Amino acid sequence: MKHRAVFLFPVATTILTLALLALAVINGWFGEPTGVGSCFCEANRPGLIKQPVNTFSNVGFILTGLYIGWVLAHGKYAENKNSLTQNPFYAAFFASLIVYLGPGSMAMHATTTAIGGFLDMLSMYLIAAFMVAYSAGRLFKLKPWQFTGLFIAVIIVCLVGNAQTFHFIFDFFGNTVFAFLVGLTVIFETLNLFVRKMRHESHWAFLSFGVLVLAFVIWNLSKTGAPLCDPHSWIQGHAIWHLLDAVSLYFLFRYYASEQAE
Repeated sequence: MKHRAVFLFPVATTILTLALLALAVINGWFGEPTGVGSCFCEANRPGLIKQPVNTFSNVGFILTGLYIGWVLAHGKYAENKNSLTQNPFYAAFFASLIVYLGPGSMAMHATTTAIGGFLDMLSMYLIAAFMVAYSAGRLFKLKPWQFTGLFIAVIIVCLVGNAQTFHFIFDFFGNTVFAFLVGLTVIFETLNLFVRKMRHESHWAFLSFGVLVLAFVIWNLSKTGAPLCDPHSWIQGHAIWHLLDAVSLYFLFRYYASEQAE
């Protein structure tokens, strides 16, 4: 597949979201800081960007999404017959969602406002919803419009439940539902392997999951009050979490792109 839009969409997502975020920060559109994100260790600093290290580490997501869009637009991995390498809709959508993870998280760390926190959680819901819908779509042979419907349904469930106080294992509903969706994705991908007989370079999946687990450990050890937390350091564990998550998503992309359908 060679399709210019696969790269142009994540580029447009980058320009639009960063421009809107810059205007929001400069003009105070998100309101006054409310301390959202204070649990991620980095102390608020004077100026427009409250948590600069945690904010700018999100560039990793943007670069990852742009790179994925670039290589898919130029037909790399096109010899592998799967939805991501053959259909520009899935390719552009996936790359653009990874890009949005950057500005979405930046919105919270730059402003520490409630709206910023919502945009951060929304970015997590979007990528998790894609993972579930994409794995289920290949398992049940859904058409693109059915995939889109499932994707939207998962987002609606996440948003409706976002205000709930229920949680299990994790200390916040958003983290709980994100972990649940990742687990559901693993189940669907396992069924794709054994039921649909799809063939992959499976080491990419193990690398993706392993890096995600490492990122999660560092994230927890670096929370406010945790052993690795130094609020005034220019090395923040939560920023490392962002960078490792971007690496994990790149490995996930390589797993998707290596797929040979039944």
